[in-house]
Amino acid sequence: MNPQIRKPIKRMYQDTFYYNFENEPILYGRRYTWLCYEVKIKKDPSKLPWDTGVFQGQVRPKFQSNRRYEVYFQPQYHAEMCFLSWFCGNQLPAYKHFQITWFVSWNPCPDCVAKVTEFLAEHPNVTLTISAARLYYYWGKDWRRALCRLHQAGARVKIMDYKEFAYCWKNFVYNEGQPFMPWDKFDDNYAFLHLKLKEILRNPMEAMYPHTFYFHFKNLRKAYGRNETWLCFAVEIIKQRSTVPWKTGVFRNQADPETHCHAERCFLSWFRGNTLSPKKNYQVTWYTSWSPCPECAGEVAEFLATHSNVKLTIYTARLYYFWRTHYQQGLRSLSEEGASVEIMGYEDFEYCWEKFVYNGNKPFKPWKGINTNFQFLERRLWKILQ
Repeated sequence: MNPQIRKPIKRMYQDTFYYNFENEPILYGRRYTWLCYEVKIKKDPSKLPWDTGVFQGQVRPKFQSNRRYEVYFQPQYHAEMCFLSWFCGNQLPAYKHFQITWFVSWNPCPDCVAKVTEFLAEHPNVTLTISAARLYYYWGKDWRRALCRLHQAGARVKIMDYKEFAYCWKNFVYNEGQPFMPWDKFDDNYAFLHLKLKEILRNPMEAMYPHTFYFHFKNLRKAYGRNETWLCFAVEIIKQRSTVPWKTGVFRNQADPETHCHAERCFLSWFRGNTLSPKKNYQVTWYTSWSPCPECAGEVAEFLATHSNVKLTIYTARLYYFWRTHYQQGLRSLSEEGASVEIMGYEDFEYCWEKFVYNGNKPFKPWKGINTNFQFLERRLWKILQ
């Protein structure tokens, strides 16, 4: 992660943008990635970007034994690695929280994904959103796994839409006052790539990384910056008086403004399409970082009302807007349809750590206030459900 050239450029030329950011699903000749970035500091009163710029994947000649130069593309010269080298080289304070957005012509390769996930694990004060114009080798197993790995590490991955192309044109291109002009089949290309990415990320993750678990599942009374829900699940088949383990996994909110797919809806979509059978009885257990919002609670309650063969238990780390009437009613509607709603205690956090986290065989380390916060939230939930 030490490219020779580390400084970003401010903008690119119009032809460069149109050529490299065209969202045709399969394109030839675009052999390296362009990356436009925006770095913001959370809670900055100005709400202005701390820094913006553009990185281009760097090409280096390799001298061969036959005395001929050959172009090669090693990961350390990719645009993503150039950004990480530049960002880490600025020695930014750990007490500030940074929101990073990338607008990339191609999604990151598996080698870059490995470094990005390592970077996110080492910098819990950083959140990353990646908007890609195209998906590179989206049919390849390693590339699909890399996209899922980014998702697991807490990065948001999405396809660039019209507004984001227009935003990049305005802020990262020498546009000479001209508006962004989409090309032929722009909308069709976006729809195809959007559905392809959704398909790749649709299935549950096996587990999450430790920094993700500790950040999102900490049962703080005031949990700032946790703007999404993580949902760990276990599905068991009920046979007579016992249960047989069936499937486990992890869902998180998908960055999908069209379907507004919260983790609970992701689970229901997957469960209906992959596992659910009217001939079997199921015990489903959720461990969630936030309790469901009113819309998700209503949808889950409706699902339970129409599927008497499913029993649901929800353990939640925190209560979402528990002082608001319609959020309280959402929790009551779940209880009325037979769902058991409870607050996660120490044993539940430990269980999640062991079953749903890449823990490296390390023990769960409770945080300060875990028991007092549990008692506070348990009292609140008891009052809501009365």
